[in-house]
Amino acid sequence: KQWYQRRVRASSVLGLFIIYGYIQEKIFHIPGFRAHGWYLSFIQFTFVSVISYIDSSLLSKSAKRREMPPYYEFMILSWMTVGTIGLSTVALGFLNFPTQVIFKSCKLIPVMIGGIIILGKKYTLYDYCSVFLMCFGLIWFSLADQTVSPEFEPKGIIIICLALCFDAVFGNYQEKLLKKYPHFTNSGIIFYTYSFGSVIIFTWLCATGQFLTSMQFASQHSDVYPLAMVYATFGYLGVQCVLALIKSSGVLITTIVTTMRKVLTVVLSFLFFTKPFTFQYVWSGSLVFLGICISIYKRNRIPILNAISSTIIAIQSFKNSHRTPISMADRTIQQV
Repeated sequence: KQWYQRRVRASSVLGLFIIYGYIQEKIFHIPGFRAHGWYLSFIQFTFVSVISYIDSSLLSKSAKRREMPPYYEFMILSWMTVGTIGLSTVALGFLNFPTQVIFKSCKLIPVMIGGIIILGKKYTLYDYCSVFLMCFGLIWFSLADQTVSPEFEPKGIIIICLALCFDAVFGNYQEKLLKKYPHFTNSGIIFYTYSFGSVIIFTWLCATGQFLTSMQFASQHSDVYPLAMVYATFGYLGVQCVLALIKSSGVLITTIVTTMRKVLTVVLSFLFFTKPFTFQYVWSGSLVFLGICISIYKRNRIPILNAISSTIIAIQSFKNSHRTPISMADRTIQQV
């Protein structure tokens, strides 16, 4: 039963986030939408706030108000979430979708740089090899995008790098919050984080004069709001499935599943949407993927080696159990 549940959760993570990525790219293929990335983030944050409120208040009855974190904790997390998700979405206005996904896969780079500069951490050879491969792959992937993609703008690289920095801090701060308040539900944290985040984005849209322009554009294109709501729903369900997979299968399996999701998302993006292609995408993306694999192996070396040895033992046991028994006569003939 547990094996079946893990398989369902892993498949759900793959399916939900692949659809999430497909809808996101489909929205940005609407003519003229590339300038309205912040408005899409506003719709997403607002709709996720509604869904998470329903989930936390009606379905998650175990939430305890007395264990609720203070509001300033949510405000800090909201800024990080806006920086991570909002800037990643805005970057699609200047980059190819596969380039955005490849960059988002390299969170280890800002984590290591921050650890060395701020905390004076020392890293292993595995970490340096992983970061070197990621950096080299990102540089060549970006150069390929600049050469063949008409949508490429260098400003997109700066925006997605800022999103990566926010993401590196966001993961650590969210983990700290969950450990500090273990009985407060994930849905509750998402509700307050995205509610404050929607206010931050709304303020930014009004201050820059983009809100009315974006709302007018969306009203003229009837498919924007339905796609955005489906996009937000799949994103919320995907996050919940990732958290459930972490609890049931651990960080290693979850990391492998989410990495495979990114690979499939890039491949399907080239299949479903017409875009320029060069073989440089393949080998530079492979370098990034190899760097991610080295990082996964370094962080989970013992579980991986145990899993490999268990698999080998299981295969040998299976072969031994299906081996045809040799009769005494045949054994005597073999000896002769």
